[in-house]
Amino acid sequence: MDEVASLMAPWGWSRHIARIFAYLLLRETPATLDEISEHLGISKSIVSVATRELEQYGNARRQSQPGTKQILYSAPNKRYGPFPDQAAMMGTIAALMVRQPTESAVVKGRLTKVAAFLTAMREAIDEVYERPEFRD
Repeated sequence: MDEVASLMAPWGWSRHIARIFAYLLLRETPATLDEISEHLGISKSIVSVATRELEQYGNARRQSQPGTKQILYSAPNKRYGPFPDQAAMMGTIAALMVRQPTESAVVKGRLTKVAAFLTAMREAIDEVYERPEFRD
C-alpha cells in the first residue's frame, strides 16, 4: 500500500490521499472512516477530508449504511486515479505554451514540440476513458 502511495505523489496527491486510495483499492468491502483511520494510523479528521477529496474527483465512492448514519467508502468501479484531471491539466498547459509570445524560432519550436507532446498525452488518456469498460 505504501508503495502505491509513493508512486501517486508525482501525480500531485498527498501521502494521506494516496494511502487511502490504495487502501480502498485493496479492500473487498467498503470501509468506515473509523476503519480507515485505525488501519492506516491517520486521524479521523484527516481521513474525513481526504475521502471527501477522493470522492469529489471520482476516486472514491460514498455509500450510506441502511439503518445508521455511518458513511462507507469504497474504491470506484471504473475510474482509477488522478489521470483524467492530469490529462485536463496537460491540455491547459499545451494551450498556454502555444499562445506564448516569443520572437525566437528556437523557443517557439521547443514550445510547439512540448505542447504537441502534452496534447498527445491528453488525447491518449481521454481515449482510454472513453472506452466502454472504463466509463462511469
